[in-house]
Amino acid sequence: MHDLTSIGMKKGLLYETVLSTENPDKTPNAAPIGVICKDKNEIVLYLYEGTQTVENIKSNKIFTVNILKDPLIFVECTIGDLSSDKFKLHENGFYIENTDAFFNAEVKDIKEVQKEDKIGKSKLNIITAQVTEIITKNECVKPLNRAIFAIIESLVYLTRIDKVNEDTSKLYLNRINEMSRLVNRVGGLNDKEAMKKILKHVQEK
Repeated sequence: MHDLTSIGMKKGLLYETVLSTENPDKTPNAAPIGVICKDKNEIVLYLYEGTQTVENIKSNKIFTVNILKDPLIFVECTIGDLSSDKFKLHENGFYIENTDAFFNAEVKDIKEVQKEDKIGKSKLNIITAQVTEIITKNECVKPLNRAIFAIIESLVYLTRIDKVNEDTSKLYLNRINEMSRLVNRVGGLNDKEAMKKILKHVQEK
């Protein structure tokens, strides 16, 4: 059994990863994607229609999830195409060379739903996939979850909120509240408890 807890992923949490897929011309493609750990060997993706990544996943029914912390990789595959020399071939797919760990996944189900918001209507693909293999390249692998960064940012504002004028103090409070909403959306129980303590401390000031 391929267990995602072996690389630090916990059930129900969303992790910031880079997905690599194979294009129709057999070249590699990469995109930063949030991955939800549904179970120890199952994940869920929420992907909007119209990207090469979605097309590749629908066509190939397989993809690779890279667990890494390199900011340049996230930037490069967001604003352009990641250079092909950053990839390595592993069996039926590509992984990013300097990743801490990666796992291959096979699509089990794709549900298409129409979503409407302020921007308009769009098609959302809810993709459920089974983990088929996990490769660890760095023993200290730790998948990225945005909650811890939001908590740290909140603490920075908290330590400065008494040292600034009233307008800036209100700005910092608004930012802490924004961070709280993020933590409640993507964080675990400990993250949410930590954020509650920050908010309580602010209210008592």
